[in-house]
Amino acid sequence: MPSVEHIATNGSAPSTNGHAAHDHPFPGPSHTRPSLLPKLALKPWIPAAPAGLVLTNAQVVDPAAGKLLDGLQSVVVKNGKIAAVYPVDEPDLLEEEAGLRKVDLDGRYICPGLIDAHVHVTAVPGVKTISELVRTPEEEIHYRTIYILREMLLRGFTTVRDTGGASKRLANAIDEGLVVGPRLFQCGKAISQTGGHGDFTPAQSGGEPGCCGGHSISLGRTADGVPQVLKAVREELKAGADQIKVMCGGGVASATDAIETIQYSAEEIQAITSTCRQMGNVHTTAHAYTVEAIRHAIDNGIKGIEHGNLIDKETAVYMAEKGIYLTPTLSCYGIMVRPPFEDFLPPDGQVKNKQVMQQGLQALKLAEEAGVTVCYGSDLLTSMHALQTEEFTVRAEILSSPAILRHATTNPAKLLRREGQIGTVAPGAFADLLVLNANPLEDIRVLDRPENHLQVVMKEGRVHFSTMATLPTQEELEREELLKLRKLSRA
Repeated sequence: MPSVEHIATNGSAPSTNGHAAHDHPFPGPSHTRPSLLPKLALKPWIPAAPAGLVLTNAQVVDPAAGKLLDGLQSVVVKNGKIAAVYPVDEPDLLEEEAGLRKVDLDGRYICPGLIDAHVHVTAVPGVKTISELVRTPEEEIHYRTIYILREMLLRGFTTVRDTGGASKRLANAIDEGLVVGPRLFQCGKAISQTGGHGDFTPAQSGGEPGCCGGHSISLGRTADGVPQVLKAVREELKAGADQIKVMCGGGVASATDAIETIQYSAEEIQAITSTCRQMGNVHTTAHAYTVEAIRHAIDNGIKGIEHGNLIDKETAVYMAEKGIYLTPTLSCYGIMVRPPFEDFLPPDGQVKNKQVMQQGLQALKLAEEAGVTVCYGSDLLTSMHALQTEEFTVRAEILSSPAILRHATTNPAKLLRREGQIGTVAPGAFADLLVLNANPLEDIRVLDRPENHLQVVMKEGRVHFSTMATLPTQEELEREELLKLRKLSRA
């Protein structure tokens, strides 16, 4: 029997008796309606490659160098990737533009799509407190996650790393175009000891119900002892986790662990990190605030630290020497204590929140000065996601705009092992591009005001948001094409 793709591609398929499909006495209406053929594909939601174009007269931001490219540039986009970047008056490369639609940006700025290296896309709106969040039915979470992802993309984040809650299936749905959102790297469920930061089961004596003491609720799962953590990490890797996250210290939102706690034994962490090395050198990262928790994680093989608010100078130097990535998440603490989120945390959580908030900026400064590779992270939950860009403004209190832009482009590209593919405007990279009316290298806070400064969001050459009449979104282009087809069919 012919495949649907064969029918969609060729318009007819051979029948089992050797005659062409159009000779069949009952050919079916699809053969007289060519516009339906693509929708007969096995996965009809997979979009066609966007049309190529040339963005010309643009000022191109180079985050790695912390400067603009010299002079006005043309950026050629073909098949979802950047084919060329060159000065507008470069004669030797003008053939790259042949047959492509040209859009004059009139001096606007092209910046790489942003990367948020610490999100929880399944921590969805619709609830007021952390306790309500962990009780939200899974099906509701799935539907609400679609909203979160689309909003992230429209704010300019073309890639995100989910550090607990998302799945490979969700990432695949985005890649296939079924769900609109940023490119998603995910850790599956974060791995936590019982009573650790990822344990949101109700506290009760006598233990919890469930197989072998392991549980999975909301953003994390629990596992205790070497056999259990081995099984947990192997299950997450089997399910397609891009990275593995381990809870190695206390947290703000969890009810049963103080910030100062050190979680998991050395043997348990080593079991996780050795397995990740054996299973393709998978990156590992740890939730940790204190010096003790951070060193405990690093000394047992962890390669990244989330938060790190309480580090000292010696620990920052140690991290730089070891090549450890740091993803601070500073804006979330201030957001969680001001209206309308002042009741999101329980009273003990508010105390812990204040504890880690006070030293967060100083820790960021120490890490940057020591040469640690620092990444951008928002770590927001529920309706707080709308404030995802506030992290730019918070970091601007102590760091330069070029440094912060690297946090959201160059550095997380390294963390995700996608250098040259994301976080840059260069030939061969994905055409993840933002068009801005202001230079983020002069004032990074323009990224915290997308309603004022963000004019175009493009992911893999597909325009998802635009305020420019000369650069319509893919939806607008498809709507125009559909109207043309309908007019032709009526003619």
